[in-house]
Amino acid sequence: MESLGLVFLGLIALSSLVQGLFLLGLGWGGLRLMRRIEELQVRVEGELKPALASVSRITRNVTEVSAIASAQAQRVEALVEHTLARVDETKEQMREALSIPRGGLVEVSALLKGFRRGLDVYQRLGGLEAQARGTTRRYSDDEHLFI
Repeated sequence: MESLGLVFLGLIALSSLVQGLFLLGLGWGGLRLMRRIEELQVRVEGELKPALASVSRITRNVTEVSAIASAQAQRVEALVEHTLARVDETKEQMREALSIPRGGLVEVSALLKGFRRGLDVYQRLGGLEAQARGTTRRYSDDEHLFI
């Protein structure tokens, strides 16, 4: 029995040695895996950092452009409102300006029509030439005036 106990004890020692070697191999494989993951992480960070910086820069630029476009839209809106107000104001001023002298323009127009009609009558009657010749001035239709 003693030899059987010694065999079992040798098997236990051998299995402990195999377990230790297995654990060392497992640790060494885990260390290699950890190094590869770190290399991959460094490479990914090296490639992604510029991309993330670029995305960040693009986001800032889009934000600035959006702010500028919003400010320009507000300026255009203010300009349109100001222009519409000026057009309304000008329209009102034109309406007032045309309503005041319209009565005077009608009177001046009537006066000019009267002068034109008087000149027309004077020319029909012969004008200065008829006075120089001594002829009487007559309308062709003034016979009905004498009864």
